[in-house]
Amino acid sequence: MNRNTLKLMAAFLALATPVLVCAKSASPPDAGIVSGDYDTLLIGVDPATRIVTGYFQDSTGAGQFSCIFYLAGKPHGPNTPIRTWFPETPADVIPGTLAREGRGKLKVALSNEHGGCWNVRHFADKDQPAEFDLETAHPWISIAVVKSNKAWFYDTPGSVAHRTAYMVQGDGAGVRAIRGEWLLVDFVGGRKPVSGWIRTSDVYPAR
Repeated sequence: MNRNTLKLMAAFLALATPVLVCAKSASPPDAGIVSGDYDTLLIGVDPATRIVTGYFQDSTGAGQFSCIFYLAGKPHGPNTPIRTWFPETPADVIPGTLAREGRGKLKVALSNEHGGCWNVRHFADKDQPAEFDLETAHPWISIAVVKSNKAWFYDTPGSVAHRTAYMVQGDGAGVRAIRGEWLLVDFVGGRKPVSGWIRTSDVYPAR
């Protein structure tokens, strides 16, 4: 093989190499809405049904006004039409949109405010929807809201004896798994996170 042939092969390889480098450096696509804790907003995404559920709960510093609602919808692109309602009155629905602004960034806009929300956080302002940033991602498939006075934690589904830890009415929790009449949940609203099994009869039914 003479020197001219070697030069031609080197030139060909130099032209081909950048194509391979560009293909490998392409950034991965956005995976969609991320399940997890967005501070005052909990979000769960079922990978099988793609249904998104969430729970917003916040109040003014003195607790004089509170804003609470559950949400559910199915993504259609970056904007997800949602239904929102107070857990105790599921028939009183306020429609809205859950917008994905990027990985770990969401905006919620509603057609009207839920009772008490105007004093806590504005959701019906078209020009400035409520914004949320992901604090901690979790593998939650849905969000559950406690309806019992006390929802005790158990070590395993079907256990007779419960633990000392429990949630109270109105608490929201991320659901990791469902086994019959039991839910494996994470509660992140206390002084420290608590995980364990609770009974489905202790939470509001998803609608």
